[in-house]
Amino acid sequence: MKLVFFGSSDFSLKSLDACLASGHETVLVVTTPPQKKGRGLHLEPTVVRVAAEKHGRPVEEFPELCDPEVVRKIRELAPDIFVVASYGKILPKSLLEIPKYRLNVHPSLIPRYRGAAPIHGPILNGDLETGVSIIDIAEKMDAGDIFYQTRYPIHPAMNAAELSHELASLSAQALQAVFRMIEQRSLAGVPQDESQATIARKLVKNDGLVSFRDSAEMISRKIRGLAPWPGCYFFFKQERVMLLSAVPAVGVTSDPWVPPGTLLEVDPGGSVLVSTAEKALRIFRVKPEGKNVMSAFDFVNGRRLSAGQVIL
Repeated sequence: MKLVFFGSSDFSLKSLDACLASGHETVLVVTTPPQKKGRGLHLEPTVVRVAAEKHGRPVEEFPELCDPEVVRKIRELAPDIFVVASYGKILPKSLLEIPKYRLNVHPSLIPRYRGAAPIHGPILNGDLETGVSIIDIAEKMDAGDIFYQTRYPIHPAMNAAELSHELASLSAQALQAVFRMIEQRSLAGVPQDESQATIARKLVKNDGLVSFRDSAEMISRKIRGLAPWPGCYFFFKQERVMLLSAVPAVGVTSDPWVPPGTLLEVDPGGSVLVSTAEKALRIFRVKPEGKNVMSAFDFVNGRRLSAGQVIL
């Protein structure tokens, strides 16, 4: 069968590999146009374009998928299968009508966490597991029938970047299973339960702002769930400080009379203990704006802070 792959990010690469190794002919790889990156704002192609060229596959960067010329080009390839994995654009109806099989690789247990941030959502909400779903591509976002699902337990210390890496590998395995179903003519979709649907909206930079008026558990989840972007931060006297590593302190509860954000303990071993709305937060590593990563102890020591002071 002929296959067209749509993808743009690092997460897409394992799925692309699965397509290339499937025995089906990948007749085209579609990715997004180059983005300006770095201090010099140089245009850089997506990692998917680089990978496709490495494997000698045709690749296109269509600015507008609804362009009739784009639809014509893809229709002339007569693809049997579309595979979409972290592409970043919605496929119009004019394209969806072309192939027999439309496979959307989604890193969550659909119908939960439809939308732009399905990997971050389970960590932010404290879920014990997530997974990968291969679903049909419908006009409504992530609402297509479910072809295949596989589950993955979330380790309590895992951050979003680490989880993304694991789910990318799991996605390749899921695609391989679906390709076998297609070959055996046994692929069948199950409608989603709309009553269980949740949305994981697109993240913005301000989502990373931390308040010590939240619980230690919530702050810890936020640090892991928003890594590496947008990351978590607080302000100390107008200085932006990234929180890189912190966990709820075991056996330590915050005194209700102590304001959130108060330094409870400064450990020369490297960490500091800070009060929150519920329990205390042990902070290990931070990165002040414009400076290198440092221990929380070095941060407070360099600013002559001591136990009892508030770092908000």
